[in-house]
Amino acid sequence: AVVSTQSTGDIGNNSFDTAEKKEGRATRFKKENAISVSDTINTMMQSANKRGGEDVHFSDGHLVGTMTSLEKPYLRLTCAPSPDQVRPEPILVKSLSHIMTKWKKEQNYHFVCEQLKSVRQDLTIQNIKNSFAVKVYECHARIAMEKMDTTEYNQCQTRLMDLYACNDSGNPNEFLCYRILYYIYINNTSDALKLIASLSKKQKQNDDVAFAIKVFKSWSEGNYCQFFKLYLVAPKMSGYLMDAYVQRERNLAMKKLVKAYKPSVSVEKVAGLLGYPDSQTTLVYLDELSTVYTNADRTNIDCKKTVIDLS
Repeated sequence: AVVSTQSTGDIGNNSFDTAEKKEGRATRFKKENAISVSDTINTMMQSANKRGGEDVHFSDGHLVGTMTSLEKPYLRLTCAPSPDQVRPEPILVKSLSHIMTKWKKEQNYHFVCEQLKSVRQDLTIQNIKNSFAVKVYECHARIAMEKMDTTEYNQCQTRLMDLYACNDSGNPNEFLCYRILYYIYINNTSDALKLIASLSKKQKQNDDVAFAIKVFKSWSEGNYCQFFKLYLVAPKMSGYLMDAYVQRERNLAMKKLVKAYKPSVSVEKVAGLLGYPDSQTTLVYLDELSTVYTNADRTNIDCKKTVIDLS
Protein backbone atom coordinates (compact mmCIF):
# COMPACT_ATOMS: atom_id res chain seq x y z
CA ALA A 1 0.00 0.00 0.00
CA VAL A 2 1.18 3.56 -0.71
CA VAL A 3 1.67 5.53 2.50
CA SER A 4 1.77 9.31 2.64
CA THR A 5 5.22 10.82 3.31
CA GLN A 6 3.90 14.28 4.21
CA SER A 7 5.42 15.69 7.44
CA THR A 8 3.09 15.41 10.40
CA GLY A 9 4.92 17.46 12.98
CA ASP A 10 7.14 20.46 13.67
CA ILE A 11 10.83 19.45 13.65
CA GLY A 12 11.65 22.17 16.17
CA ASN A 13 9.15 20.86 18.70
CA ASN A 14 10.89 18.89 21.47
CA SER A 15 7.68 17.34 22.74
CA PHE A 16 7.39 13.69 21.53
CA ASP A 17 4.19 12.76 23.29
CA THR A 18 1.74 15.05 21.53
CA ALA A 19 -1.01 13.50 19.45
CA GLU A 20 0.55 15.07 16.38
CA LYS A 21 3.95 13.51 17.08
CA LYS A 22 2.46 10.11 17.85
CA GLU A 23 0.61 10.18 14.54
CA GLY A 24 3.83 11.13 12.78
CA ARG A 25 5.75 8.23 14.30
CA ALA A 26 2.98 5.78 13.46
CA THR A 27 2.95 7.00 9.87
CA ARG A 28 6.73 6.63 9.62
CA PHE A 29 6.64 3.08 10.98
CA LYS A 30 3.90 2.14 8.51
CA LYS A 31 5.97 3.61 5.70
CA GLU A 32 9.09 1.69 6.71
CA ASN A 33 7.10 -1.55 6.96
CA ALA A 34 5.49 -0.95 3.56
CA ILE A 35 8.92 -0.34 1.98
CA SER A 36 10.29 -3.48 3.61
CA VAL A 37 7.40 -5.61 2.33
CA SER A 38 7.63 -4.04 -1.13
CA ASP A 39 11.39 -4.62 -1.32
CA THR A 40 10.95 -8.24 -0.22
CA ILE A 41 8.29 -8.92 -2.84
CA ASN A 42 10.28 -7.12 -5.55
CA THR A 43 13.33 -9.26 -4.80
CA MET A 44 11.29 -12.46 -4.94
CA MET A 45 9.52 -11.37 -8.12
CA GLN A 46 12.84 -10.80 -9.88
CA SER A 47 13.98 -14.25 -8.81
CA ALA A 48 10.67 -15.82 -9.85
CA ASN A 49 10.66 -14.22 -13.29
CA LYS A 50 14.01 -15.82 -14.00
CA ARG A 51 12.39 -19.20 -13.33
CA GLY A 52 9.21 -18.59 -15.30
CA GLY A 53 7.12 -17.06 -12.51
CA GLU A 54 5.88 -20.32 -10.96
CA ASP A 55 8.42 -20.84 -8.21
CA VAL A 56 8.24 -17.68 -6.14
CA HIS A 57 7.24 -17.72 -2.46
CA PHE A 58 5.91 -14.63 -0.71
CA SER A 59 5.82 -15.87 2.85
CA ASP A 60 7.94 -12.92 4.01
CA GLY A 61 5.79 -10.36 2.23
CA HIS A 62 2.49 -10.99 4.06
CA LEU A 63 0.56 -9.44 1.18
CA VAL A 64 -3.21 -9.97 1.26
CA GLY A 65 -5.14 -8.79 -1.77
CA THR A 66 -8.20 -6.57 -1.76
CA MET A 67 -9.26 -6.74 -5.42
CA THR A 68 -12.78 -8.09 -5.99
CA SER A 69 -12.88 -8.72 -9.78
CA LEU A 70 -13.73 -12.25 -10.84
CA GLU A 71 -11.83 -11.78 -14.11
CA LYS A 72 -8.35 -10.29 -14.38
CA PRO A 73 -5.87 -10.32 -17.28
CA TYR A 74 -2.68 -12.27 -16.72
CA LEU A 75 0.41 -10.06 -16.86
CA ARG A 76 3.96 -11.09 -16.06
CA LEU A 77 4.93 -9.02 -13.03
CA THR A 78 8.07 -6.88 -13.16
CA CYS A 79 7.57 -5.29 -9.74
CA ALA A 80 5.68 -5.95 -6.54
CA PRO A 81 1.90 -5.57 -6.92
CA SER A 82 -0.19 -3.53 -4.52
CA PRO A 83 -3.02 -5.22 -2.59
CA ASP A 84 -5.66 -3.64 -4.83
CA GLN A 85 -4.12 -5.54 -7.80
CA VAL A 86 -4.40 -8.93 -6.10
CA ARG A 87 -7.50 -10.95 -5.24
CA PRO A 88 -7.81 -12.60 -1.80
CA GLU A 89 -8.67 -16.28 -1.52
CA PRO A 90 -12.47 -15.86 -1.03
CA ILE A 91 -12.62 -13.92 -4.31
CA LEU A 92 -10.38 -16.45 -6.04
CA VAL A 93 -12.78 -19.23 -5.00
CA LYS A 94 -15.61 -17.37 -6.72
CA SER A 95 -13.37 -16.63 -9.69
CA LEU A 96 -12.54 -20.32 -10.21
CA SER A 97 -16.23 -21.22 -10.18
CA HIS A 98 -16.94 -18.42 -12.67
CA ILE A 99 -14.10 -19.54 -14.98
CA MET A 100 -15.15 -23.19 -14.94
CA THR A 101 -18.75 -22.25 -15.70
CA LYS A 102 -17.62 -20.25 -18.73
CA TRP A 103 -15.36 -23.10 -19.81
CA LYS A 104 -18.26 -25.57 -19.81
CA LYS A 105 -20.46 -23.17 -21.77
CA GLU A 106 -18.00 -21.61 -24.23
CA GLN A 107 -14.93 -23.90 -24.40
CA ASN A 108 -12.76 -20.82 -25.01
CA TYR A 109 -9.32 -22.14 -24.07
CA HIS A 110 -7.45 -18.88 -24.62
CA PHE A 111 -9.74 -17.09 -22.15
CA VAL A 112 -9.74 -19.91 -19.58
CA CYS A 113 -5.99 -20.41 -19.71
CA GLU A 114 -5.31 -16.72 -19.19
CA GLN A 115 -7.77 -16.49 -16.31
CA LEU A 116 -6.43 -19.59 -14.57
CA LYS A 117 -2.87 -18.30 -14.92
CA SER A 118 -4.06 -15.08 -13.30
CA VAL A 119 -5.62 -17.02 -10.41
CA ARG A 120 -2.42 -19.02 -10.02
CA GLN A 121 -0.42 -15.81 -9.94
CA ASP A 122 -2.58 -14.34 -7.17
CA LEU A 123 -2.18 -17.55 -5.18
CA THR A 124 1.59 -17.44 -5.58
CA ILE A 125 1.88 -13.77 -4.63
CA GLN A 126 0.00 -14.43 -1.38
CA ASN A 127 1.81 -17.71 -0.74
CA ILE A 128 -1.46 -19.66 -0.64
CA LYS A 129 -0.58 -23.37 -0.77
CA ASN A 130 -3.69 -25.00 0.67
CA SER A 131 -6.28 -27.42 -0.74
CA PHE A 132 -7.82 -24.66 -2.84
CA ALA A 133 -4.47 -24.06 -4.54
CA VAL A 134 -4.30 -27.79 -5.30
CA LYS A 135 -7.77 -27.61 -6.85
CA VAL A 136 -6.81 -24.68 -9.08
CA TYR A 137 -3.67 -26.34 -10.41
CA GLU A 138 -5.43 -29.67 -10.96
CA CYS A 139 -8.23 -27.94 -12.88
CA HIS A 140 -5.79 -26.07 -15.09
CA ALA A 141 -3.67 -29.18 -15.66
CA ARG A 142 -6.70 -31.20 -16.78
CA ILE A 143 -7.91 -28.52 -19.18
CA ALA A 144 -4.38 -28.11 -20.57
CA MET A 145 -4.19 -31.87 -21.17
CA GLU A 146 -7.54 -31.82 -22.93
CA LYS A 147 -6.29 -29.08 -25.26
CA MET A 148 -2.84 -30.73 -25.62
CA ASP A 149 -1.10 -27.70 -24.13
CA THR A 150 1.82 -29.64 -22.69
CA THR A 151 3.76 -26.51 -21.69
CA GLU A 152 0.99 -25.23 -19.43
CA TYR A 153 0.29 -28.73 -18.17
CA ASN A 154 3.91 -29.19 -17.14
CA GLN A 155 3.94 -25.89 -15.23
CA CYS A 156 0.90 -27.06 -13.27
CA GLN A 157 2.38 -30.52 -12.73
CA THR A 158 5.62 -29.05 -11.37
CA ARG A 159 3.77 -26.84 -8.91
CA LEU A 160 1.48 -29.68 -7.83
CA MET A 161 4.49 -31.72 -6.72
CA ASP A 162 5.23 -29.02 -4.13
CA LEU A 163 1.59 -28.55 -3.15
CA TYR A 164 0.99 -32.26 -2.56
CA ALA A 165 3.98 -32.27 -0.21
CA CYS A 166 2.20 -29.90 2.17
CA ASN A 167 -1.42 -31.01 1.64
CA ASP A 168 -3.45 -34.17 2.14
CA SER A 169 -5.98 -33.09 -0.46
CA GLY A 170 -6.21 -33.48 -4.20
CA ASN A 171 -5.40 -36.45 -6.41
CA PRO A 172 -1.66 -37.10 -6.07
CA ASN A 173 -1.74 -40.64 -7.47
CA GLU A 174 -3.71 -39.59 -10.53
CA PHE A 175 -1.19 -36.86 -11.28
CA LEU A 176 1.69 -39.19 -10.48
CA CYS A 177 0.34 -41.31 -13.33
CA TYR A 178 0.34 -38.27 -15.63
CA ARG A 179 3.87 -37.38 -14.60
CA ILE A 180 5.17 -40.80 -15.68
CA LEU A 181 3.29 -40.50 -18.97
CA TYR A 182 4.72 -37.02 -19.48
CA TYR A 183 8.25 -38.38 -19.16
CA ILE A 184 7.46 -40.60 -22.16
CA TYR A 185 6.37 -37.52 -24.09
CA ILE A 186 9.73 -35.82 -23.51
CA ASN A 187 11.66 -39.10 -23.95
CA ASN A 188 13.07 -38.84 -20.44
CA THR A 189 13.74 -42.46 -19.55
CA SER A 190 16.19 -41.79 -16.72
CA ASP A 191 13.87 -39.54 -14.68
CA ALA A 192 10.96 -41.91 -15.25
CA LEU A 193 13.01 -44.81 -13.92
CA LYS A 194 14.10 -42.78 -10.89
CA LEU A 195 10.52 -41.78 -10.16
CA ILE A 196 9.17 -45.33 -10.47
CA ALA A 197 11.99 -46.65 -8.27
CA SER A 198 11.10 -44.10 -5.58
CA LEU A 199 7.45 -45.13 -5.37
CA SER A 200 6.11 -46.94 -2.36
CA LYS A 201 4.38 -50.31 -2.62
CA LYS A 202 1.06 -48.59 -1.91
CA GLN A 203 1.59 -46.07 -4.69
CA LYS A 204 2.47 -48.80 -7.18
CA GLN A 205 -0.74 -50.64 -6.30
CA ASN A 206 -2.87 -47.62 -7.21
CA ASP A 207 -4.73 -48.31 -10.47
CA ASP A 208 -3.69 -45.07 -12.17
CA VAL A 209 -0.02 -45.42 -11.21
CA ALA A 210 0.01 -49.10 -12.14
CA PHE A 211 -1.37 -48.20 -15.57
CA ALA A 212 1.35 -45.59 -16.16
CA ILE A 213 4.07 -48.04 -15.11
CA LYS A 214 2.73 -50.61 -17.60
CA VAL A 215 2.71 -47.99 -20.35
CA PHE A 216 6.28 -46.95 -19.56
CA LYS A 217 7.44 -50.57 -19.49
CA SER A 218 5.87 -51.36 -22.87
CA TRP A 219 7.25 -48.14 -24.36
CA SER A 220 10.77 -48.55 -23.03
CA GLU A 221 10.90 -52.18 -24.21
CA GLY A 222 9.55 -51.33 -27.66
CA ASN A 223 6.46 -53.48 -27.13
CA TYR A 224 4.22 -51.44 -29.41
CA CYS A 225 1.40 -53.97 -29.46
CA GLN A 226 1.02 -53.71 -25.67
CA PHE A 227 1.58 -49.95 -25.73
CA PHE A 228 -1.34 -49.30 -28.08
CA LYS A 229 -3.60 -51.76 -26.27
CA LEU A 230 -3.03 -49.76 -23.08
CA TYR A 231 -3.63 -46.52 -24.96
CA LEU A 232 -7.11 -47.69 -25.90
CA VAL A 233 -8.05 -48.25 -22.24
CA ALA A 234 -6.29 -45.21 -20.76
CA PRO A 235 -8.08 -44.11 -17.54
CA LYS A 236 -9.26 -40.59 -16.69
CA MET A 237 -7.21 -37.96 -18.55
CA SER A 238 -4.37 -40.31 -19.49
CA GLY A 239 -5.59 -40.68 -23.05
CA TYR A 240 -5.39 -36.92 -23.62
CA LEU A 241 -1.79 -36.83 -22.47
CA MET A 242 -0.87 -39.87 -24.55
CA ASP A 243 -2.47 -38.21 -27.59
CA ALA A 244 0.46 -35.79 -27.52
CA TYR A 245 2.87 -38.53 -28.59
CA VAL A 246 0.85 -41.48 -29.83
CA GLN A 247 1.39 -40.54 -33.51
CA ARG A 248 5.12 -40.33 -32.93
CA GLU A 249 5.05 -43.84 -31.50
CA ARG A 250 2.88 -45.10 -34.35
CA ASN A 251 5.39 -43.81 -36.88
CA LEU A 252 8.24 -45.56 -35.08
CA ALA A 253 6.19 -48.74 -34.83
CA MET A 254 5.22 -48.60 -38.50
CA LYS A 255 8.87 -48.31 -39.50
CA LYS A 256 9.58 -51.55 -37.65
CA LEU A 257 6.45 -53.26 -38.97
CA VAL A 258 7.33 -52.86 -42.65
CA LYS A 259 10.72 -54.45 -41.93
CA ALA A 260 9.33 -57.27 -39.81
CA TYR A 261 6.42 -58.26 -42.04
CA LYS A 262 8.05 -58.41 -45.48
CA PRO A 263 6.87 -59.04 -48.12
CA SER A 264 3.40 -57.79 -47.09
CA VAL A 265 1.02 -57.27 -44.20
CA SER A 266 -2.72 -56.68 -44.11
CA VAL A 267 -4.13 -53.27 -43.22
CA GLU A 268 -6.41 -55.03 -40.75
CA LYS A 269 -3.38 -56.46 -38.96
CA VAL A 270 -1.71 -53.04 -38.82
CA ALA A 271 -4.92 -51.48 -37.46
CA GLY A 272 -4.90 -53.91 -34.56
CA LEU A 273 -1.20 -53.43 -33.83
CA LEU A 274 -1.35 -49.62 -33.90
CA GLY A 275 -4.50 -49.24 -31.85
CA TYR A 276 -6.82 -47.97 -34.59
CA PRO A 277 -10.55 -48.78 -34.33
CA ASP A 278 -10.94 -49.93 -37.95
CA SER A 279 -9.22 -50.30 -41.30
CA GLN A 280 -10.70 -47.12 -42.79
CA THR A 281 -9.19 -44.97 -40.06
CA THR A 282 -5.91 -46.81 -40.50
CA LEU A 283 -5.90 -46.10 -44.26
CA VAL A 284 -6.08 -42.36 -43.60
CA TYR A 285 -2.95 -42.65 -41.49
CA LEU A 286 -1.17 -44.97 -43.95
CA ASP A 287 -1.87 -42.66 -46.89
CA GLU A 288 -0.21 -39.81 -45.00
CA LEU A 289 2.93 -41.97 -44.88
CA SER A 290 2.77 -42.58 -48.66
CA THR A 291 2.25 -46.28 -48.06
CA VAL A 292 2.44 -48.59 -51.09
CA TYR A 293 -0.21 -51.33 -51.41
CA THR A 294 -0.13 -54.70 -53.17
CA ASN A 295 -3.66 -54.37 -54.55
CA ALA A 296 -6.15 -51.75 -55.73
CA ASP A 297 -8.44 -52.37 -52.75
CA ARG A 298 -5.64 -51.26 -50.43
CA THR A 299 -6.14 -54.18 -48.08
CA ASN A 300 -2.48 -55.24 -48.03
CA ILE A 301 0.69 -53.20 -47.60
CA ASP A 302 3.69 -53.82 -49.82
CA CYS A 303 6.42 -53.85 -47.16
CA LYS A 304 9.26 -54.00 -49.69
CA LYS A 305 8.21 -50.83 -51.51
CA THR A 306 6.94 -48.86 -48.52
CA VAL A 307 9.52 -46.53 -47.04
CA ILE A 308 8.70 -44.79 -43.76
CA ASP A 309 10.49 -41.45 -43.67
CA LEU A 310 10.52 -40.00 -40.14
CA SER A 311 12.69 -36.97 -40.95
